Amino acid sequence: MESTQSEASVLKYFDQIISAQDESDVAHCVRAIVSTLGAESYVFVSMNPAESSESRASHRFLIGCRPEWCQLYNANKWFMTDPFLDYSVSNTEPIFGSQVEVTTQGQRDMLTSAHEHGFRSGFVVPVHASDKGRIGVLYLGSDKTEAEGEKIFSVSRMYFRALAVELLDWSIRVAKLEIMESRSITGKDLQVVSYLKDGFTAEDIAREMDVSVQTIYGNYKKIKDKVGASHISEVVKFAEVNGLLV
Repeated sequence: MESTQSEASVLKYFDQIISAQDESDVAHCVRAIVSTLGAESYVFVSMNPAESSESRASHRFLIGCRPEWCQLYNANKWFMTDPFLDYSVSNTEPIFGSQVEVTTQGQRDMLTSAHEHGFRSGFVVPVHASDKGRIGVLYLGSDKTEAEGEKIFSVSRMYFRALAVELLDWSIRVAKLEIMESRSITGKDLQVVSYLKDGFTAEDIAREMDVSVQTIYGNYKKIKDKVGASHISEVVKFAEVNGLLV
């Protein structure tokens, strides 16, 4: 960015992401930020590596690129071997698309198609909220040459990293609410699970919550039924994996 006016515009949209009510509001803000910073296309994906599978049940996408690229990506199941996702699972350092290691023909085919659909040059921005749970990847693209595009990405590197963090926070909030609503999990349920995660016994939890031990065991049964678990320790694991205790 070159002007104070552009910076002010970007910061305004950052504020709007934090208070956005739905996905369309977020997508509008991201598009405005990305275009102001000089990129032309973007895809943000958040996922839980511990649950990743061919069904992509844990993946959430925010799309700001050509629809035909998304159709090809899904049709070829490139999400199963995507080198940018592979890199982002174990790295937090942003990297140019040209620097990501490609080892298979399928990955080379994916990159060729990406170059033809708005990602001639690219920038990969991984973001991790914690050692466990969801991670995010912001992939930015431009039809400019790699030399031209990568120069633009470098100049706005700080803003792109901040954008990735905000999008992961937003994605975690949305995913948490969806899981709680779909399983009828309450705040009280999570309070009990949080105590369990910290090593509290049923007696400890009863004392903290000022209820009987029998009530806590009743809570255990209800929470297990909601999650579909046979043991309360499985509920703790479920909550950790899905970011419900963050």
